[in-house]
Amino acid sequence: MARRATNNTSGETGLLTRFVPSKLKHGAAYRWFLRLTRVLQLLSAVISLGIFSSRLYKVYRLVNSVKTQRGVSGAYGAVEGILAAAVAYTIFATLIQCIVKARGPQWLRWLWVLLDLAFVGAFIAVAVLTRPAGGPVGPKHCYVNRNSTTNAQNPDAVAQGKTANTVDRSCNLPWGTFILAIISTILHAITASFHEVKNRVHGHREHREKLRDQHMAEQDGYPVHNTVQGGHIGEQNNSGYHA
Repeated sequence: MARRATNNTSGETGLLTRFVPSKLKHGAAYRWFLRLTRVLQLLSAVISLGIFSSRLYKVYRLVNSVKTQRGVSGAYGAVEGILAAAVAYTIFATLIQCIVKARGPQWLRWLWVLLDLAFVGAFIAVAVLTRPAGGPVGPKHCYVNRNSTTNAQNPDAVAQGKTANTVDRSCNLPWGTFILAIISTILHAITASFHEVKNRVHGHREHREKLRDQHMAEQDGYPVHNTVQGGHIGEQNNSGYHA
């Protein structure tokens, strides 16, 4: 009796991978899309870290010129830490994806899912902290030396972050971090939902070998030859009859 090879999704990881059509997820376009997504994650994190670090350096210098106690708001440290962690994670994940076939063992791939979900939440936090409409480290929170005479605005109000500084051009840098945080949130959601699957050819080969072993055992020692025709696996006994 002919048996059709079934599409087994039990070993697949990713929150939504099993819902992707089999023909699509076994294609090269699907694999390269996921790899490109991971590379874009890395670029987004690196660029965002560079932009925010530039702004943090400027704020740190200006705040230290007007404060007796050195230091900046903890929100700056939180954003900087998230972005640095994202860079380290995406570098490691990209290397693993390029070196290890199918992104490694199943437990490791589910760990990627958890970490990607964690960074989805982390980048949402970055977007909230850097949002233009009132974010604690957003574009409207700018600083200037209160002793400066080049700014026509009230130096005290600007130094305290109550008024936007029209002189400090780095004040708009958080816009870049805010936009890239939204992009990174979407990219990490994609890589948490969809994963690469094992090569279809190798998977079918393993399935055929298992069926052959089962058929050999069922025949009580009679030789059984497997043939594959049109996606079907048939049994052939000594008389040449296909079941």
